[in-house]
This record gives sequence, structure tokens and C-alpha cells, in this order.
Amino acid sequence: MSVDTYGKVYLVGAGPGNPELLTQKALRLIQRADIVLYDRLVNPFMLQLVKPDAALIDVGKKPYHMHIQQQDINEKLIKSAKQYECVVRLKGGDPAIFGRVHEEVVALSNLDIPFEIVPGITSASAAAASLGIGLTIRDIATSVTLTAGHFKDDTSCSMDVSSLLKHGTLAIYMGVKELKRIMDKIFETTHVDYPVVVIYQTSTIKETRISGTVTTIANKVKRKTSEVKPAIIIVGNIVAHHHIKVDATINDSKAYLVSGPRLKAIEQAYQIYEQGHWCMINPKENMDFHATQQQFLKQQLTKRFDEIIHI
Repeated sequence: MSVDTYGKVYLVGAGPGNPELLTQKALRLIQRADIVLYDRLVNPFMLQLVKPDAALIDVGKKPYHMHIQQQDINEKLIKSAKQYECVVRLKGGDPAIFGRVHEEVVALSNLDIPFEIVPGITSASAAAASLGIGLTIRDIATSVTLTAGHFKDDTSCSMDVSSLLKHGTLAIYMGVKELKRIMDKIFETTHVDYPVVVIYQTSTIKETRISGTVTTIANKVKRKTSEVKPAIIIVGNIVAHHHIKVDATINDSKAYLVSGPRLKAIEQAYQIYEQGHWCMINPKENMDFHATQQQFLKQQLTKRFDEIIHI
């Protein structure tokens, strides 16, 4: 590629975790990418769908820990666009919903680097689907508000909860650490003890749901889990709907490792995900892969698997 030109950068939503929830365009771009810069919450199996000579760069941020800064990510994107024709910035969920996509768009636009935003399924939609409900239900909830529990540098934010009083649903991202403060604010504003459900790691085999009300949920969560894990908090009358599936943990799901020819292993992995399990592959051709892929696979193989399948 000419030193005077840039490749194109795709800011791609990887969805909530299950690879079957990738959009067709996201899948095609992952398979076509020359380099993938990926977030912490991206399912590692998705990174095994890249072509053998593609580079993988971990730019994941871990909440409440020291992590790579956004400016560093922007610089890596620009550098990648100088070197490669197809650059994929892979983000969990939908990149345009609390995904810091604006900062990256500005950095690319300032240098006239071509880019495209590719939406993904956001965790609120996936969580509602897992619960067996809609975020809106006629005559129960006629609107939905997506909001965040904290903003940049872990600062808390003042959220508008008035939509709850207008028959709305409130979906709160990144709010578990501040759960009590958020619930206290909701009750102080509305004086209604709305039903609440907290869904951890939705669409994965580690999905867990804890239900309660605005006045009880913080203590319930504190008793049941001490670890701050990715979660979506849904508040509103839809949570009391009689069809909802709450207080459930997916206990019978397994983590599989499929070893064998790459394409056959990928096909087998999709079947395993279809059955509600989790899977990685150990392709027999891995020595022909890019050095970053080899290193990535080495790290993944240190994980514990419930069952190993050889094909």
C-alpha cells in the first residue's frame, strides 16, 4: 500500500458475546481483516475467524484497573491504517452505544482516514431476549432509555429516570459498582419500588440473573456476588411480566475445545454454540498463522475446558 494512502477502518460491533449474534457484515469483515484491534469483552472464538495472516492487537480496557488509554488506541488505529488495507476495530456490543466510538471517529476524520461504523447487537437487547421479553411491551412499557452508570474516568453520572414514570423501561450499562447509589436516586425521584433485574455476562455460558426491586436489589447483588462483572441493569414494569425468566443461572453449559482442521473445527464450534455451550478451537494448521495469532492461541489454551473434541 502506498505511503501516501490509508486503508479503511471498520468500527465493528461484536455483539454481547455469542458468536451467533454477530451480524453478517461483522463476520465478513472479521474474515477479511488484515488486522483486528479487539476489546476485552470480545469472545475469543470470534478472533479465531480471522484469516491466517491477519494480525491481532489487544486494546482491551478493564474497568477500575490501569489500562490502555483511548489516545493510545487512536494512535494504534492510525498506525494500522497506514500499514493495512482493511483494519477492524472490534468492540463488544454496539460500538455506538457507550463504546467510545466518537473519539475514534474524530481521530480518523482529522487525518481523512476512511472509516465505517458497523452496528452490533447491544447487551440490553440480548438481555431482554434472554429473559424472554421485549424492552417495550404494549400497554406496559412504551419506551426504553439506555443510560450509563458511570462516565469517563469512572465518574458517576446524573441519569434521567423520569421515563420510568411515563411507562418506560430503563436499561443501565456499567452501573453495578454504583448500584445502590443509582437505585437510591431512582426511588428518591419516582417514589416507586420498581422491579429490577441484573443480568451478568448475557448470551454467554456465565450468564446470571438476579432479580429484586429498586429498594432490595443492591443488597441481593452484594450477597450473591463480590466480583464486578459485565452486567446490564433493567428497571421497569416489564421485569414483573409473568413470562420473564429470572433468578436463573446457566449451570449445565460446558466449555469445549475442538482440535482438528481449522474449517471443520469452526463448523463444529458453531454447532456447540447453537447448543448453548462455549467453545474455542485448536486448529492443526496453527504454525502457519500470524505470530500474534499463535501467541493469542497459546494464551487461550491455558484456560480450563470441560471437554476436548478431536476431529
